[in-house]
Amino acid sequence: MSRELPLTPVIVQDRRTRQVLMLAYATDEALDLTRSTGYAHFYSRSRKQLWKKGETSGHVLPVVQIMEDCDQDACLYIVDQVYPVCHRNTVSCFGEGAALSPDPLMWLDDVVRQRTSQPRDPESYTQELVRGDPGRLLQKVGEEAVEVVLAGMKVCQTDGARAELAAEMADLLYHLAVTAVRLDVSWDMVMEELNRRHNKGSGD
Repeated sequence: MSRELPLTPVIVQDRRTRQVLMLAYATDEALDLTRSTGYAHFYSRSRKQLWKKGETSGHVLPVVQIMEDCDQDACLYIVDQVYPVCHRNTVSCFGEGAALSPDPLMWLDDVVRQRTSQPRDPESYTQELVRGDPGRLLQKVGEEAVEVVLAGMKVCQTDGARAELAAEMADLLYHLAVTAVRLDVSWDMVMEELNRRHNKGSGD
């Protein structure tokens, strides 16, 4: 009688949306392959063999981080999802499989970093802001903040123009994302500060 391999449950979660995408199982070998290749590998309990996600469909799953739970008997794959994960051709295996909206700050951070890493493009506004005078960038942040205030006042006075306010808020968030990259301030640092204030205010 063949001996069953020890299997580790693996939860797969999208990095940008935090959406849980699937649950599968992995052997130590599958985990090692995931770490060495950067792509999700699992173990099929029905076929009794290793498998790489997307090996036949092309829907590979890039893994950016592997985390173990506190008992070290389960793993979490944090992934950058590009293709549908479920065999139903949906984003997630859970529920109806519909995609969740990404975290806007994380999405903007990805966009800014991607555009900045590309070859120099004189027509790229993002590259101009990241590589140019930081004073001009900070001035733009101030201008966009004023535009948010003005649009917000319109909403207060007329109970309308919310689309305009949303557009100005989007402009401000974009310029804040560029500032974060330009001045090397991560959103994790901002989150840590928010948590510190929250814990201080709650008396913990």
